Amino acid sequence: MKLICKDVSKQFGSNPALRGVNLSVDGGEIRALLGGNGSGKSTLSKILGGALHITSGSMELNGEPSAPSSPVDAKRRGVVFTSQELSLFENLTVEENIALCSHSVERLWKNETAKTAEKVRALLRKYGIEGLADKAVRSLPANEQYLVEFMKAVYQKADVLIIDEITSALYQEDTEIVRRVMQEYKAQGKIILFISHRMPEIMKLCDTVTVLRNGAVISTHSTRDVTESLLVSQMTGLDVDCGSAPRRPEKRTAAKTLLAVRQMPLPQFGTAIDLEVKEGEIIGIAGLQGHGQSDLVRQLFGLNPAVTPVVELQGRTVSLSAPMKAIQNRIAFISGDRTLEGVFEERSIEENAEVVSRMILGRKVDAAAVLDAFHVKYQNKGDRVTSLSGGNQQKVVLARWLSNAPLVVLADDPTKGIDVQARRDVHKTVVKIAEMGSAVLMVSSDHEELVNLTSMSENSRILVLYEGQIVKTLTGGDISAENIAGFCESGIGGEHLWTKTDCFAGRLCLRWSCASFSFSSMFSVPMDFCRNTFF
Repeated sequence: MKLICKDVSKQFGSNPALRGVNLSVDGGEIRALLGGNGSGKSTLSKILGGALHITSGSMELNGEPSAPSSPVDAKRRGVVFTSQELSLFENLTVEENIALCSHSVERLWKNETAKTAEKVRALLRKYGIEGLADKAVRSLPANEQYLVEFMKAVYQKADVLIIDEITSALYQEDTEIVRRVMQEYKAQGKIILFISHRMPEIMKLCDTVTVLRNGAVISTHSTRDVTESLLVSQMTGLDVDCGSAPRRPEKRTAAKTLLAVRQMPLPQFGTAIDLEVKEGEIIGIAGLQGHGQSDLVRQLFGLNPAVTPVVELQGRTVSLSAPMKAIQNRIAFISGDRTLEGVFEERSIEENAEVVSRMILGRKVDAAAVLDAFHVKYQNKGDRVTSLSGGNQQKVVLARWLSNAPLVVLADDPTKGIDVQARRDVHKTVVKIAEMGSAVLMVSSDHEELVNLTSMSENSRILVLYEGQIVKTLTGGDISAENIAGFCESGIGGEHLWTKTDCFAGRLCLRWSCASFSFSSMFSVPMDFCRNTFF
């Protein structure tokens, strides 16, 4: 089996998205496509999957010309792709969503739905997620919805499987399912194209990597023979050193308490949280899927109507009964889900940048100055925000909140799905905000990200949540991906805490077992979120 692209180009009006891309992938190969937001990775995957048509060039699959006219046509040719944009029916169950991939009028006429349902359940059972089968998609958290999107592709038994940024929304235990599928496809001699912004994930899961920049192929390497620094340098065009940043000496100054919460309940777990945050402090929040990380920051922003947190903010007692109260008290919330909770897709870049200042706080702002301050790359501030790459859309969201000088920034996986350089820019912005005296609480499903972020700040720590409780606070030299993973897996199991003097073999064992693959009329967003956030 072999997939070949020859001089593939794609134009959107006068804008070139792909420029003469040449690509060759063999059967049994896992090929990563790496590049910044807007580099052409997703465009190429959609062309291969039939969702877009090439402007010029040609493609071959198994020696035969391949130019699928639609995703259905691509599927007939053995090519299936998963997309960052979910293609699920929220009112249907998981089983029904997956089964729809094989339904046709003929099958429905022959009443073969029962057979299909059993096949779907067998697939879910194989990967240990049969419990999702009868659940409505709308009831699932984002990571499980993306897992269902992935299972839809797996169910179709492709010869060429294209995985576009699915893992950015997954937790580590979900990513293990993706890894397992990829290895099974590889053993069967099939082709896997894997798109991710998580560099450790690419280095561990993939055989080869192709770097794209500005719609053109820059290089292709074996992952065994290339460094992360070289790959990032090639994708950005800059000299970048990806070595671990040296950890600054811990500097615990006599900073004032900025925010304090006592016995804030997490009803889902029957637990309560005590938390004290200092001025200028960055707190990373880690944990396995569903252990309360997101619940913590969302409740502090008033997004859980069942709980009204009472906090001390700069010595004042404040009741955060709704997001409006939080915003008025200079608390910002940044979500990693750009589509549902980030940008207003039908509105302009300017309106997206101004919405908090103008509509909530009643302030006039210079949108262009705000966008430029956050290094947003755009042509015209009046263009729809969806004209921007994912990374630049997230920078607009950051600009919206951080331009209002918040006291506390609550961030729920804010770098999910953005490229390496955009992620670095977000981290620098977070550190700058903290240096100005604000506090940042940031949830991340990527342990390495939390290690890197906290290494940039003298006043930082990482809280590990397990079943709705803070079971460990890591500071200074104890902050490592291995230690985070150990406490995420074992809760109070302090036997997993490793120090710099521990043996190398022990670190390898822990990394393998615990840290492998760490890797409404006016606005086009659900009205529930608008209502909860603005009113």
